[in-house]
Amino acid sequence: MNSFQQIRSVLLAERDVASQLSTILRAERQALTSSDTDMIREMTAKKQPLIVKLEQLGRQRDAVLQAEGFSSGKGSIDAFIDNQTAENAAELNVILKSLKIAAQSCRDDNQVNGSIVNVNRQYFQQAMNILRGKDMNPSSYGPGGEYTSQVVRQPLLGRV
Repeated sequence: MNSFQQIRSVLLAERDVASQLSTILRAERQALTSSDTDMIREMTAKKQPLIVKLEQLGRQRDAVLQAEGFSSGKGSIDAFIDNQTAENAAELNVILKSLKIAAQSCRDDNQVNGSIVNVNRQYFQQAMNILRGKDMNPSSYGPGGEYTSQVVRQPLLGRV
């Protein structure tokens, strides 16, 4: 297998794994928004091996590029493609473009999921603070309806 075929194979595999990962991240988003803990666990278990596989494929790509005399880095794949025949370069560019789209989708999906997790964590922390009597928002209304800035001193559970 020549270097073109090796790079083509690795890029196709990266694209396929990234597409699978994006699908799992979208399913994870659905699980996060519906608070389906079983599904969240399942999606976490499914995405970890895909992340490992992407890392392995990236190392394989870099190894092929280095064996061909290209440095490992952002521009190395472009330099490799520039040294191919027009037909091979066109094919690799199409694959690379679809890989970049899949990778962008993964990044976007992951950022949205991270935001959902962060918001949920903040809500949970606020609820725990209220239950512990450490309301993070020191402004509240007193028993007579007056506005006060005193922090609740007794845990909510102790007052019930």
